[in-house]
Amino acid sequence: MTSRRTVLRKSAAVTLGAALGTFVPAASAEAQTSDAHRQNRLKTQQCAEIVEVLKDYERSLNASDVAGVVRLYTDDAVFLPPQAPTAVGIDAVRATYAGLFQTLRLDLTFEVAEVNVVSPDWAFLRSSSTGTAIVLANGTQLPSSNHELFVLHRNHTQWKLARYSFSSVLPAA
Repeated sequence: MTSRRTVLRKSAAVTLGAALGTFVPAASAEAQTSDAHRQNRLKTQQCAEIVEVLKDYERSLNASDVAGVVRLYTDDAVFLPPQAPTAVGIDAVRATYAGLFQTLRLDLTFEVAEVNVVSPDWAFLRSSSTGTAIVLANGTQLPSSNHELFVLHRNHTQWKLARYSFSSVLPAA
């Protein structure tokens, strides 16, 4: 009788294992689909947060708000404006924008071309901007049209600008 119980137990274990074997992959596929949806929602949320950083940048830039612009950058930020020295570190970034706002008043509109989250903490944003720059010394209005590349870093819960470079797409004068 003992050997019959052992055989029945083994048979039940094999049957249960076979049943679970066909059931587990289905549950795993559902879990993978759920995980993919979760990751997709997270990526969509991150992209929206990054676009909001660009909107904040546009508002601060157009308001000549040095503090507003600087709060969007990381402490080790690098700003690479064309035909000007590279600003490395938050103090240099602050000084560059302070100088810029003493000479120009900007009225720019940014359009997002691409947002790519490459890891949980790093992303890049490619954009274009158009508008005008007014020379404060004489009131001259200059057209402005650029393409930009922003590299963003997420520190804790907030995306910030880590690297920023732009160049004009206007024909040379």
